[in-house]
Amino acid sequence: MKRWASLAVLAVLSTAPATAGCGGEDETATAPASFYGVAPEGLQSPADYARMRTGNLGTVRVVLQWSAIETSAGHYSWSGSDQLLSQLTVAGLDPLVTVYGTPAVYAPNTSDAPTGEKVLDAWVAFLKAAVARYGTGGDFWTVFETANPETATRPIAEWEIWNEPNSSTFWSPTPDPKAYGELLQRSAEVIHASDPEAEVMSAGMFATPQSDGAIVSYDFLRDMFDVDGLENAVDIVGIHPYGPDADSVIAQVEKTRKTLDGVSDGTPMWATEIGWGSNPKSGAELAKTPEEQADLLAETFGELADRRDEFGLDGVVWYTWHDSIEKAIGECGWCASAGLVDADRDTKPSWTAYTDLTGGTP
Repeated sequence: MKRWASLAVLAVLSTAPATAGCGGEDETATAPASFYGVAPEGLQSPADYARMRTGNLGTVRVVLQWSAIETSAGHYSWSGSDQLLSQLTVAGLDPLVTVYGTPAVYAPNTSDAPTGEKVLDAWVAFLKAAVARYGTGGDFWTVFETANPETATRPIAEWEIWNEPNSSTFWSPTPDPKAYGELLQRSAEVIHASDPEAEVMSAGMFATPQSDGAIVSYDFLRDMFDVDGLENAVDIVGIHPYGPDADSVIAQVEKTRKTLDGVSDGTPMWATEIGWGSNPKSGAELAKTPEEQADLLAETFGELADRRDEFGLDGVVWYTWHDSIEKAIGECGWCASAGLVDADRDTKPSWTAYTDLTGGTP
């Protein structure tokens, strides 16, 4: 989708958004808090994170923006990501981290694919440094534990590699499933070697992006899994099943599950973005009324939670936390009103509907 300016970026912002598998527990059982998440747009306050936790959300999708952290070759600025991970940990929220964005020192655009020899070496070095800092037993957590001895640490357990690579909006100059698959495989090797407890997730993809050279996600996945060894490297597949109604979202999840069953041995999924706006005046297909937004959330997330074992679905993430004061984000006409709360943090019907599902307090 053409939005996702930064999400909750794990860096000082520049102007740049346990595996369940198939089978297992009774699918009618209540989903754990870790199943439910949110993808904020931009850095949030500690009060926002505390409210998410009170709402019984367990996961926050955030972006480790490589381009904002490595502003000169080989030099990393971690202060912003340190602060955010500290806030999430204190609030009792698990980070689901998307690594994205090529630095200007290596390419003119953050969306440029990090596949050339020089930039790939820099990408690998950055991943190693990030996992050494924020993975299991990472340097950051050693310092955090000293300062916060009563707070359990929450190392990054899932690393989502890039964002929507089947669209030239995020993978330029043009999508290439083989090139992305090779990047994903190399990334998995680095992350697993540095932190054997970590899981590597393929980038979430919208099924039918409209950018130049875009590839339908199901075709992209089939070609991506043709890369030798990829099935053993990737732990989870990310999806972004946006659609005008609940049936279209569920249909995308069903079709992705069928596609994966044809190319892998039960690889689980995470829906790392789903959402609708609440301002029908924007004219976008995903722009509804506040009541319709809430009903769609309740129907879609409720069915996905009920069928999570059937789908091999580890979690769902709502895009986004709060409304924006701008009319739109990038070219996305509905994104400014996609929040669970409004720009002043007043409760919207969608937040009440979400907490009804999670058993939390709005």
